[in-house]
Amino acid sequence: MSFRDGERNRKEGVKSKVLSSEKLHIENKTIFVDLKENDGGRFLQVAELSNDRRSTVVIPASGLPEFIEAVSKIAAGA
Repeated sequence: MSFRDGERNRKEGVKSKVLSSEKLHIENKTIFVDLKENDGGRFLQVAELSNDRRSTVVIPASGLPEFIEAVSKIAAGA
């Protein structure tokens, strides 16, 4: 099963469904921004693929407003 499949194992036996997805190419990185859902609820998963290494951050849906506010503040100062 590939990384971009609609369902994949997050932990043993737990499947996630992709509800919405964006793919970004920035410099030598590919960034996947996915809104997913599993039995635990909805969450945002941001994954970076760079030099054949993958790093992932997961933000629960309840934390999205705070996360978006933080990113907006940082972007405004960039």
